[in-house]
Amino acid sequence: MRPFIKLFLFAFLAFSLWSCADENLVFEENVVFDKAKWATSDRAVMEFQIDDTLSQHNFYLNVRNTESYPYRNLYVFVKTVFPNGKFSKDTVGVILADPTGKWLGDGSGYLSSSQHKSNTIMYQYNKRFPLKGEYKVEIEQAMRVDTLEGIRNVGLKIERIPFAR
Repeated sequence: MRPFIKLFLFAFLAFSLWSCADENLVFEENVVFDKAKWATSDRAVMEFQIDDTLSQHNFYLNVRNTESYPYRNLYVFVKTVFPNGKFSKDTVGVILADPTGKWLGDGSGYLSSSQHKSNTIMYQYNKRFPLKGEYKVEIEQAMRVDTLEGIRNVGLKIERIPFAR
């Protein structure tokens, strides 16, 4: 194959993959816990800049657990600090397994799907950011144990809802 054709095919493939990126993704970050242990003192803290106060957004929690996690659910506190210093705090319940104990998440990434489960759960929808500026979100485990075994990471994902056309 000629070098020109190879270069053209590579450029076409790279552009195709780049254009498939989620254009509505506003923010996503995950915090990893050492040895899959989440202590009550460990908070997942994420900061991001918002300039769009007109669009509506959906908010998701990302949770990756191992099969050694002993519960079928997870409760977390989600604290959002606004640019003006005010904050809101929500309690969110995340169901990780059905009543029979079957894990609901799917395997993803480089980890074996039989040992790690990833869950993305919508916890707020159709929300607008009230202010432009720097936001901070803190996620804290709210279970009744000091250290949760089997939680690899937790995070936040925010997507803009496209305008109806």
